[in-house]
Amino acid sequence: MPEPSSEETDSEPGPIPFDPVVPTFREWAVLKAQQTELTTRMNRLRDKVIEAVRTRGYADHKGSQYIDLPFPIPVGDAEYVRIKRERRVSVVADIEAAERITRAAGVYDRAFPPLPTLDADELYVLLQEGRLSEEEMDQIMVQKESWAFRGLTS
Repeated sequence: MPEPSSEETDSEPGPIPFDPVVPTFREWAVLKAQQTELTTRMNRLRDKVIEAVRTRGYADHKGSQYIDLPFPIPVGDAEYVRIKRERRVSVVADIEAAERITRAAGVYDRAFPPLPTLDADELYVLLQEGRLSEEEMDQIMVQKESWAFRGLTS
């Protein structure tokens, strides 16, 4: 391999080309990292506060729990005076109980109507058997395109 000439070793590197997306992307990457750190920190603090309200708070008639703050805490446009651990109740079906009870009552078929589902593997079997054509399969199995934004580190 030939030695570099003195002209090549003494010269300074050329200017780095400027791409206007670089500072924008760098700001986005920094904000993303800060957001991750803040979210982790917020969740840890939230969990500590929830535990304090759970163990020391008083409950209302709906089961929500509270701690009254010793003085108002102003933050931004809000002024916090109380912490609430809100009880929320939703009604959901117990599928196993529903199956057991409706079978015993003889009404299972009404409570659990059959739902048609597409078996993509079976479509390919039908194609191999010649019951469906390539053109028909192309109409059935269509490509959907989506995009995700990611910064790569390596």
